Amino acid sequence: MNSSNILKHIRTITFTLVLIVASSGCMTRMIKPAKPLPDNFVPPVISVSTFDNRSNFSGQWKLGDGMADLLISELVVSRNFIVVDRQQIHRIVGEIDMQRDPHFRKEGRTPTGRLKGSHYLIRGVINDFSQTSGSSLWFKIKNVLLGGHASKAKVSLTLTIINVESGEIVNSVQSSAAARARGAYIEGEYEGVRFGGDVFFATPIGIATSNAIRSGVKELTKSLPRKDWTPMIAKVSLTGQYIIINGGNDRGFREDEIYAIRGKSEQITDPSTGDLLSVLPGPVIGKIQITSVEEKISHAVPVNGSNFKRGQIVAPAN
Repeated sequence: MNSSNILKHIRTITFTLVLIVASSGCMTRMIKPAKPLPDNFVPPVISVSTFDNRSNFSGQWKLGDGMADLLISELVVSRNFIVVDRQQIHRIVGEIDMQRDPHFRKEGRTPTGRLKGSHYLIRGVINDFSQTSGSSLWFKIKNVLLGGHASKAKVSLTLTIINVESGEIVNSVQSSAAARARGAYIEGEYEGVRFGGDVFFATPIGIATSNAIRSGVKELTKSLPRKDWTPMIAKVSLTGQYIIINGGNDRGFREDEIYAIRGKSEQITDPSTGDLLSVLPGPVIGKIQITSVEEKISHAVPVNGSNFKRGQIVAPAN
């Protein structure tokens, strides 16, 4: 075989190797999003702070803001949480205040006093955000061995749950993920790649990031205190003869059913620490009967008792 044919053969082998490496892509599968919780679960209202980047990464991406945005997106998609924005709250409040200006028309103004308060704050820490070349890969083409290196990316996060009311740390969960790719990735290959974009998520570090975020959301779903949905009086007419319940067909209410109404419950707290120990149900103050049911509300009338108020508990009648 002359030198020309040898060179042509080497070029063919090299091109074939490139195709194999390029087409093989990342070997790590994406973790599926968290499953929605049952309907009787009341989603907690949460907010997410900017992540603290404690990894050695100091490249083109602002990991603190970017990772927080990815977590917020995944929390919303899970439908297990109500997420409120705190990073841009000054812009929201500013827009509401601006609408009160006399230069703006009165029609269509955003009502004040309707912003939701957060029950829990999620504080994130990036412990590791790295990608390195690992073990060698070898391909045999026409009795010729050619080598390359596999890239391995790793992302590690700590998500801390803080109770806004008490300031206590409810829990702290760890989330990490790794991804491998057949083919070496170098820093220059990420130039111009937008963090969180389609190209980013096709890379080993992008897959590791997505899996770490999704794993973290699943752990948050397990760790956050759950609050079951409670049937309550949503509205009472001025005469007290017309009552609306905060559930309808979606909650299994049916016409003609009788329910008991309980008064204000009593919280039992520890006298030395002030911690909540238990909640005693309020006394039964009367009964109501369901007259008609819609998708999300039920209409009722009193059977006996009085002084019914919004927020009182609707309980099965004995």
